[in-house]
Amino acid sequence: MAFVEDMTPLFADFGVDGMLSGSPVRVIFDRPTGDPLGMTTPMPQVTLPTAAVTDAVVGQTLAIPAGTFVVRERADDGTGITTLMLTEA
Repeated sequence: MAFVEDMTPLFADFGVDGMLSGSPVRVIFDRPTGDPLGMTTPMPQVTLPTAAVTDAVVGQTLAIPAGTFVVRERADDGTGITTLMLTEA
């Protein structure tokens, strides 16, 4: 069964506007974190619609209110959502 959920409200409510190599994008930003239970995000990352990302995104620059970052890795989840792992520029 295909995933058909409309994720537009999620990005509207929790996203921030940014520029990915000169193109406007709406992303959900996650800072590197750690907690006592061991749940961590080891590097900054953003989640965005797969349709908003080109295939050759690794190495591109992302500017968001939290700072400017370079894309290190890309992970598509197969449902139309992509996570980009970042490093600070």
